[in-house]
This record gives sequence, C-alpha cells and structure tokens, in this order.
Amino acid sequence: MSLIAGVITCGGRTLYVWLRGRAAVQIAQLHDHGLTRRVRELPPGSRLVEQRADRSEVVIEVGGPFGGRGGGDD
Repeated sequence: MSLIAGVITCGGRTLYVWLRGRAAVQIAQLHDHGLTRRVRELPPGSRLVEQRADRSEVVIEVGGPFGGRGGGDD
C-alpha cells in the first residue's frame, strides 16, 4: 500500500511541475507577443525600454544604426 501511495504522490508532483512549467512558458510567449505588437506600432527612430519582473531590461531600437537596411520595408 505504501508503494502505491508513493507512486501516486510522485506522479502527482510530476504533473504539477509539468503544468507549472507549461504555464510559465505560455505566459512568457504572451508577454513577448505583446512586446512585438507594441514595437511594430512605433515609428522609425523610436526606442523602447522595458523592465521585466525578473529585473532584466529589454532595450529595442526601431530603425537603429543600420538606417533601415537588413530586412526592413525599403
């Protein structure tokens, strides 16, 4: 009986960790999608600085030092 309880507990814990990791990935994808959408709406020469919850910083320059060369709408 103890073995069955251990297997159920281990399986439940594994499922919990997997679901939590999956949710974290989906939240990150939604956040990045929102960031991409905001950047697309900015005019050339704009700069977007975003502070993340983990204290990292994202800096995006639209139409940066390459003058629009390299895949833009030239």
